[in-house]
Amino acid sequence: MSRSPTRVLAVVVGVLVVLAAAAAVLSSRGTTHYAAGSPEATVQAYLTAVLRGDTEQAAGYLSPSGSCDQVDLAGVTVADSTRVDLVHATTGTDTAQVQVTVDRSDTDGPFAVGESEGHVYRLARTGGRWLLEGVPWPLYDCTGGPK
Repeated sequence: MSRSPTRVLAVVVGVLVVLAAAAAVLSSRGTTHYAAGSPEATVQAYLTAVLRGDTEQAAGYLSPSGSCDQVDLAGVTVADSTRVDLVHATTGTDTAQVQVTVDRSDTDGPFAVGESEGHVYRLARTGGRWLLEGVPWPLYDCTGGPK
């Protein structure tokens, strides 16, 4: 009988080890990083900066010939629960399009309002870099500051 509690303890410890390993694997799933200098990496860096509230860095990914700038980005608020997933990217010689899905929940709780919307980022190669053109999400209208 003295071995029975030992076996139970061994089984409990074994189950805990398996659960800890599963938790480690699931928590290690993080952000996918794209090749430096690619259109996907540019969109990812832009969105990372926007979600962090770093309007100066985010504005660095906007085309200088566009109407959007740091002043426009300063007026943007994005929910902390926002998640962006890459859907598809098409890259040409000097132009590219990156399609994403944005999932966000504007409130917490059992009746949270969740939305999912698709967006396409248009990029052009400018000076050896990919820059965003047009009005990229989360912007919907750009008045632009003084240029």
